[in-house]
Amino acid sequence: MYSSGEFDLAGNLYCMNSGGGMAQDVAEQKQKKADMVPNTAEKSQGEESRQFKRRSVLWPAKMRVGKHELSCQIWNLSLGGARVKVDLPLQEGVEVIISLAGRGEIPATVAWAKGELLGIAFDVGAEVIRRMFEDRLHVLGLGDDS
Repeated sequence: MYSSGEFDLAGNLYCMNSGGGMAQDVAEQKQKKADMVPNTAEKSQGEESRQFKRRSVLWPAKMRVGKHELSCQIWNLSLGGARVKVDLPLQEGVEVIISLAGRGEIPATVAWAKGELLGIAFDVGAEVIRRMFEDRLHVLGLGDDS
């Protein structure tokens, strides 16, 4: 139903082909957020310059964008962000909340988007993520030495 739409920074669904001021407003908002969101799109998966190690996972989750809730899959996880697959394209800079059953919610921002895949940067510190997964840190390889 919404396959040709995207969400703007406020979580409102709109059509990419609608043109006009909405796209310009979103572009301006993306530029304002660019300094706050690390650009992970240019880094390869195993690149040493990452701040945190990533661990491959395949977890079902929910993503809330404004008033909309989407099912998603987390493909990899670090203390600073995740790679997520969703069925509806989102733009860079969109603020989301990731909900993991039994773990809680993580506020995040879309750092990059390529089709159904998103890189999201968590809007909370690494210590918050460590506490959420404290019983699984070593299994995930995300302990203090990571």
